Amino acid sequence: MKRWSLIAIHIIGSLLLVLAGQFALADEGTSTLTVEIAGLAGASGNVFIAVYDSDDTWLGDEVVVEKKVVIAEALDGDVVRTELELPVGEYALSVFYDRDDDGELDTNFIGIPKEPVALSNNAVPKFGPPSYSDAVFTLGAEPVVQRIAMKDV
Repeated sequence: MKRWSLIAIHIIGSLLLVLAGQFALADEGTSTLTVEIAGLAGASGNVFIAVYDSDDTWLGDEVVVEKKVVIAEALDGDVVRTELELPVGEYALSVFYDRDDDGELDTNFIGIPKEPVALSNNAVPKFGPPSYSDAVFTLGAEPVVQRIAMKDV
């Protein structure tokens, strides 16, 4: 009888630990990031959004999420609007308008974009690539809106 009691206590304890872990993960949760891109009212085709979560991966191939947005389907007045569900954390966005509809950001021979680009926080590059620290923002439990202005469309 003692043996069964010990086994039952062990099982109940294990279940409580698992449940506690699930509640801890639930507290972290996800949140909604709304991306509003201005300056595309007269544009057609697609815009691509890349989401980064660290300075080490910033503007590289390793992204948290990459989303293709069809402008005609997401145009709301003069703003292209889309939503992303992401875990709570710090992020930075890179956006480009795919002017020639080839699915890739065209650059010149030294890597400078030939198609319109924009960054979260409307960060502007200064003498080289834009910094992650200028584009980073925090996505908490409450939804966040990033309003980004595309230029040279």
